[in-house]
Amino acid sequence: MKRSKKSFRILMSAAILALAIQGPITYAASLSDLKDEKSQVEQKKSQLNGEIKEKTSEINTIEAKQKKLLDQITKLTDEITNTNNEISVVKQEIEVTTGEIETLKADIIALQAKIDQRDELLAERARALQANGSVSFLDVLLGANSFVDFIDRYSAVNTLMDADRQIMKEQKEDQNKLEEQKASLENKKQELESKKAELDSLKASLNSQKNEKDNLIKELEAQQKQIASEKKVLEEQYEEAVEISDEINAQIAAEQKRLLEVARQQEAARKAAAANNMNSSSHGGGGSAPAVSAGNWTKPANGRYTSPYGARVHPISGSYKFHYGIDIANSTGTPVVAAADGVVSYAGRLSTYGNVVMVTHSIDGQIFTSLYAHLSSIHVGVGTQVSKGQQIAGMGSTGASTGSHLHFEIHVGTWVNQSVGSVNPLNYISL
Repeated sequence: MKRSKKSFRILMSAAILALAIQGPITYAASLSDLKDEKSQVEQKKSQLNGEIKEKTSEINTIEAKQKKLLDQITKLTDEITNTNNEISVVKQEIEVTTGEIETLKADIIALQAKIDQRDELLAERARALQANGSVSFLDVLLGANSFVDFIDRYSAVNTLMDADRQIMKEQKEDQNKLEEQKASLENKKQELESKKAELDSLKASLNSQKNEKDNLIKELEAQQKQIASEKKVLEEQYEEAVEISDEINAQIAAEQKRLLEVARQQEAARKAAAANNMNSSSHGGGGSAPAVSAGNWTKPANGRYTSPYGARVHPISGSYKFHYGIDIANSTGTPVVAAADGVVSYAGRLSTYGNVVMVTHSIDGQIFTSLYAHLSSIHVGVGTQVSKGQQIAGMGSTGASTGSHLHFEIHVGTWVNQSVGSVNPLNYISL
């Protein structure tokens, strides 16, 4: 960027030096080039400004996407935190259930010991019966010696039978209770394990989504960094274009000032020499040059006065517009002459004016600019010193025109646009 700026200044310095060596008239010819270059720089500035706005818009779009993703990541992070909390609760429940299962195992061991004792008691009872032979409770009762002995034997038999029945009942109840508690705890543990697995799966899914969002954030940050870098380059180019534009504006102002000084010197020389202005011998075209009037101004061309200064209906658009000059119609090529002594400040195409010549005048210390439009030919160049009545162009119909004529304007000061400094030419010339 710095090299480009330095190169531009070197080229500009070399160009100015070369023009200065060639002389004042050739140097003055650079005014049109400077204006063209300024126009190109302004177009470049406009283009760069548009591109900068596009980059700014892209950055704003990316920032909006980042904000949306950050909100989503925040939500996912909250969900992950909640899931972790649920997992912690389930883990605690699993630990509690596991502890209950361990406690149940201890109870099972104690209950099993009871069952084993009962089994041993029943086994001993069976061994006793086996050792004593097969004796039924009826035999025991019938073996009584008296009624009292019978009652005692009956009571003893009932007691034994009740004891056996109670043992069997407790054995069965304890076994059922054991199986129920064990099954309940196993089911509870299985449910908790299943819930933990679901939560682990949910956590993995949330982590995956968060990682995806994080990656998108990184991609957007990379894009934002790239676009910001491109925007910075465009801004540097725009700043350079502004500097170049300022330099060109300064050169244009200096050149206009020089041309005005040339016009003043020309007026002073004319007054000092008290010389009469002469018509140029070169006329060409289909008519004659107008006679030179006395005074500071003269008629710019012969022909028919067709349109006055002021508001009118435009002959092409048909709309009501202000006419900032006067029109003189004649055949193509009719000589167009300088309306006063001066220096040519513009010569070339100019929008709807077609071919245009502008002459800057210094009259009694006041600066004027006369404009001649729709020309078929141009006989002078920028920087040419012209005398009142000297042919500078041929009448024509270039630009937005309905026929061969001269559109003539006078402005107080230098020409900026149609309206700035515009005055009625008939205040200065006679037709």
